Amino acid sequence: MSAAPFNWRGVVARALFSLFIVFAVYNPSGTSYLHWVLGGFDWFWAKLAVGAVLTTILLLLWKTTMGVLGRLGVALVMMFSIGASITLAQLTGQTLFDGATLLIWALVSIAAVFTAGLSYSHLDHRLTGITHTEEVKK
Repeated sequence: MSAAPFNWRGVVARALFSLFIVFAVYNPSGTSYLHWVLGGFDWFWAKLAVGAVLTTILLLLWKTTMGVLGRLGVALVMMFSIGASITLAQLTGQTLFDGATLLIWALVSIAAVFTAGLSYSHLDHRLTGITHTEEVKK
């Protein structure tokens, strides 16, 4: 049985997942995990459980991204994302360097790096036919 085909919907799903995780941890609107934790000590065990889940997911995303892209790939995706955000801000006439806007673009850039890390192996397999595997050393 073969896996489901990789198409643009897979990239969009990975992008939405990455955006959700990054903005769930912190965002400037005031509705994030960090704001919830700093709000007081009520719901301590729920906050601890949600924090453990978010931390685990972020660590898995980071490990996957670094394993697939490496430092150079992460730097290239980050530079492309920052360049695209500057270009988009310039084309729409928005200022990029006020506090909240700059933070949002930085968070979107981090989500773009995670999306590239999650999508690269599938895209490379589709373009070249080479399957990526990881050898586990005993």
